[in-house]
Amino acid sequence: MKKKIILLIISILTLTGCTNLTNMSIDEVVNVMLESDTNLSNNVFEGYKYYIPKGLRLINKDEYNAILKDEYNNTYYFYIDVVSFYNEEKVEYEVNNKAYFSKELNYNDKKGYLEITKIEDTDVYFIEYMYNYGKIEAFVKENEIKSAIINMSSILKSLEFNRNVLESLIGNNVLNYKEDTYDVMKPKGNTATKDTYLEYEERYGIYEGYGNNNTSEDRIEIEEN
Repeated sequence: MKKKIILLIISILTLTGCTNLTNMSIDEVVNVMLESDTNLSNNVFEGYKYYIPKGLRLINKDEYNAILKDEYNNTYYFYIDVVSFYNEEKVEYEVNNKAYFSKELNYNDKKGYLEITKIEDTDVYFIEYMYNYGKIEAFVKENEIKSAIINMSSILKSLEFNRNVLESLIGNNVLNYKEDTYDVMKPKGNTATKDTYLEYEERYGIYEGYGNNNTSEDRIEIEEN
């Protein structure tokens, strides 16, 4: 019972906090979200776990990738680079001055980058948020950027790995895993075009089952750990 009350308080604070955060600049939102660390998790898998905040729904998952939806029906493509974590590789990022927003991230010994690019001839923005050996990509409208960043920050900063489990899972297959994840983690930057957006839309379609008319059962439930 006590744990449920604590989770309820956290949810209330998150909701009220989001309202205030959306009035800040993108840079301020990132600072506020990443300066404080977290040990929350409600999704536990082999070798890693993370927290998905209320308002997001886990649509699909395979091994180290996942697809989520937010309240605006935006799709988040989530990639986890277990090999870079396993090898303790450093993140290298050069700020992209041509981007709508570009920043190298370094908080609580966790590193990464946030890059946002406007898709030419559309009202869509491409977010690439790489942090703590995870990366989330999404195409969103301008007024949805800060909300997406808040959601992505919550997920990425909560990402926690179990080295012993990964040792047994990856072992001698490090090179095979690396081949699959290396290109995904690098920023696409200005190569993200209208064609890229249309390819995503064609591949994944538009999920119609999640919106204001859905019941609470459609939303991911908090697990008690």
